[in-house]
Amino acid sequence: MAIIQSQLIQFDDKIRLRRFDENKELREKRDIILGKLRGRFEALRKEEKLDVPTFEHFNQGSYEMGTGIHPEKGDYDIDVGLAFNCAKTKYLNPVDLKILVDDALEGHALLGSEVRRSCVTVRYQKEGELAFHVDLAIYTYDNPDSPTRRMFIAKGKRGSGENDRHWEESEPRKLTDWVAGRFVDEEQQRQFLRVIRALKRWKTKKFATDGQNAPSGIGLTVAAGQWFKPQVTVDPFKSTTTTIDDLKAMRNLVDTMVSHFTPTSTKADGSTLYRLAVTLPVAPGTDIFTKMTEGQMTTFRERLTQLRDCLDQVKNEVDIVEACKRMQDQFGDEFPVPEKDSTGRKAGPAIVSSAVSA
Repeated sequence: MAIIQSQLIQFDDKIRLRRFDENKELREKRDIILGKLRGRFEALRKEEKLDVPTFEHFNQGSYEMGTGIHPEKGDYDIDVGLAFNCAKTKYLNPVDLKILVDDALEGHALLGSEVRRSCVTVRYQKEGELAFHVDLAIYTYDNPDSPTRRMFIAKGKRGSGENDRHWEESEPRKLTDWVAGRFVDEEQQRQFLRVIRALKRWKTKKFATDGQNAPSGIGLTVAAGQWFKPQVTVDPFKSTTTTIDDLKAMRNLVDTMVSHFTPTSTKADGSTLYRLAVTLPVAPGTDIFTKMTEGQMTTFRERLTQLRDCLDQVKNEVDIVEACKRMQDQFGDEFPVPEKDSTGRKAGPAIVSSAVSA
């Protein structure tokens, strides 16, 4: 059996995106948008005497959770929450607050901004710099002065009808904490995050031509949070020696996900359609994949099954070069394939130092 743990670590090093507090360039890009937004709001208050509430920002999404990966096409997606210090009753139409944000940024985003259903997206790029967009999720509270206040996110686009816009309870900070605290053991938590990042790159690779049909990154993250079983063991006689097997951990997670799909109906050709339910562990507690069609879900299951079968083949492969080629087919060119003359023995002990990075 070929051992590819070192290649899995190298792969993660290539795709992993540092958190905001480690990534000065992306942090500066975010702050450009926030600075312009705060400046415009202050001008509206002073010059036009408008009652514009203040806001606090917080990082959310994959960068904050530690599950972010470098985008293949170079368009970095930065997720930021704006918590406005007001009650949601101030804006009975939640889209009004999103439009206020969008209009305030008019002319400041080189590539424009857009009110989307769950956020305001600001696209920004200067020649020779990173292309990036900032997704601003807009939040208010039921009672901003209450110590037990609840947060709500604005849903809806410009022109959305009454049935297509609403305030939805949301707990983004709790979701980040949930992901960050899945495992007390640091090595297990690092493995958990590595496997999520690998699956997100797999999604990029395997849904490259039909990205709109792909499962969401947060869906993969929460599914992993529910079903991931670490494969990290410490030698009781040598406490500094840890056996780490990301391949087995990933294979078991994928197999568990496949097993949780349930048949729902049958297509005209007699083949079965499936669904997978993954429930948010925080408010609003909804199924993350609810908007995926049965056809999209069935395709998702088929590709997960193909990934599981490939991981089984990799596990049984005796040649490390061939094993890595199989992985590259699933995860893309960033997965390293060693030169044949550099591999030495085809198999080796599955021992990796406990100092493996996240």
